[in-house]
Amino acid sequence: MAELNLRTALMAGLATIMAALPVEADAQVGETVAQFYKSCQAENGRVDGRCDSYIEGAADTLAAFGKGGAANGICGRGYNEGELSRIFMAWVPGNRQVWGLPRLAGVMIALREQYPCRR
Repeated sequence: MAELNLRTALMAGLATIMAALPVEADAQVGETVAQFYKSCQAENGRVDGRCDSYIEGAADTLAAFGKGGAANGICGRGYNEGELSRIFMAWVPGNRQVWGLPRLAGVMIALREQYPCRR
């Protein structure tokens, strides 16, 4: 019975906190593809900069999905230092339709086009 009361109290507290949070239907979390592209341009192709590191981290995750058999991962050969950010930077200008999407979506699409998993 005490466990049920604790659970009820926790749920009520969580509901109160959530009700107090601002809600915006169109809220954008993080950078868009266009914003990320612009910040990458400012780095002038610096290897191990913010841009290169973010894209490499995303690629490592997508490669793990690909090795696990997920069609939405990336597959194929490995990649060289700085190569991934060059792929993204070359891809973005020709894909204006994704500029408003979250940066991760753009990175994923660009890398999946370059390193598709064929099943």
